[in-house]
Amino acid sequence: MTNPGLGTWQVADDGVAAGSLRVVWLAPAYPWAGQPVGGYFYRTQAAALARQGVEVTVVAAVPHAPWPLSRLRPRWRAYRDTPSDAVEAGVRVIRPRYPNLPGQPRWARADRLVASAAWRSRDAWAGAELVHGHSAVEGLAAWRLAARAGLPLVLTFHGSDINTWPERRPDRRDDLVAAIRDAAMVITVSEALAARVSELAGVKALALPLGSDHRDIAARRLDRAAARRALGIAEDRVVALFVGHLLEEKGARVFADAMLAVGEPYLGVLVGGGPEAGYATDRPGAAGMLRYTGELPHDDVVRHMSAADVLVLPSYAEGLPTVVVEAGSLRLPVIATAVGGLPKLLADGRGMLLEAPDPAGVASALRALAADPEAAAAMAARLQAHVWAAYDVDTNAARLLAAYRAAIARVPSGHGAARNTKRG
Repeated sequence: MTNPGLGTWQVADDGVAAGSLRVVWLAPAYPWAGQPVGGYFYRTQAAALARQGVEVTVVAAVPHAPWPLSRLRPRWRAYRDTPSDAVEAGVRVIRPRYPNLPGQPRWARADRLVASAAWRSRDAWAGAELVHGHSAVEGLAAWRLAARAGLPLVLTFHGSDINTWPERRPDRRDDLVAAIRDAAMVITVSEALAARVSELAGVKALALPLGSDHRDIAARRLDRAAARRALGIAEDRVVALFVGHLLEEKGARVFADAMLAVGEPYLGVLVGGGPEAGYATDRPGAAGMLRYTGELPHDDVVRHMSAADVLVLPSYAEGLPTVVVEAGSLRLPVIATAVGGLPKLLADGRGMLLEAPDPAGVASALRALAADPEAAAAMAARLQAHVWAAYDVDTNAARLLAAYRAAIARVPSGHGAARNTKRG
């Protein structure tokens, strides 16, 4: 039996009984001291669920890093050093190892290996009532794990995992569609992604943003002058900030080209790592115009937001980027491309939307904001009020708990995802 669609589900916003529920997550990453960036939004949501009384065990499997791989590359050294078992903010995180090669070649089918690693660690999540898989690969692994354990399956898609992964991996498209149709519930972080799930698999997904921990962000914020002193940024610079993976599809090149086009007193700061790091810094006139920081812990990201005048995200495709919600939480004006969930988030004068990721368009938007600072401040205030009301992690965790209960109620006890045991 496949999922008939989720259109009749009613998930309450409040009045949800807390506690007495155990779930196991499969996530592609989860932060730790040696790698504090990847999967930060998973930690935020898992901690919020724990505050609701839910017992969450996160399985974030990592490749086994045998010698000499663990000596050859920093990434593989990090795999070697990643803690296998930890508890943080009421959430247990286990990181079982699985065999894989650099680049995760297609023939390896990492989801099978991740599912096997999660199954071997089942003592850590014994008694779980539901399996929740995040992203395409871990979602497929969760599909296999839920079938083996006889538990209901919930899937969440965050962006490229449903927008582009099925096209990049046509050999796995049928498996992904089958997993979506077998799930007791499918969640997306935006309505645009829910429409994509419907298009791909004929299933109506529940749009439920992750939310941000606004109180924690506010506690970490610095005033603008203090933040600039800490970062060595002069008061007279107009700071445009980019936060994310430095990929061409994320608009890193568009951002850098726009900054060189507007010139001083602008300063473009790019926080994140990736193949576009250092792009355009060798051009004439680029000195002092672009600053690449590399990946930074969340406290440092908040510090950069505190120092900035505007966040710019000229992406080619998105789900619902957490960084825009956090910028709104800090009342930072936002310029972004009208893709994914951003048109709805920045609607009604809450941000400046670009029709396309174009350097000239970004430059024009930056000049427009600088020319009318009162309008920019009002735009940022509207976004702050909106995200505090609609994108609060505790409010949305309560809705997620209600969604879990609805998913469990839909599946007869002991059946779970095992109703379809073929896993291609």
